[in-house]
Amino acid sequence: MRIRIEGTRAEIIDALFRLRQHFTLYAVSRLYPDRAHPHHWRIYLTTGPHEREQPRDR
Repeated sequence: MRIRIEGTRAEIIDALFRLRQHFTLYAVSRLYPDRAHPHHWRIYLTTGPHEREQPRDR
């Protein structure tokens, strides 16, 4: 799944933190400036379902 995140750097970092809790990130683009809004940025992510680790046998 491809996701685009727009906002300030703090908003983008917060969104990345929250997305990583639920999805596996496969690719992250560089940060692009949003020319229409000063101090706003755009980043593109490629995500997939969260890969859970298998429980170890005791």
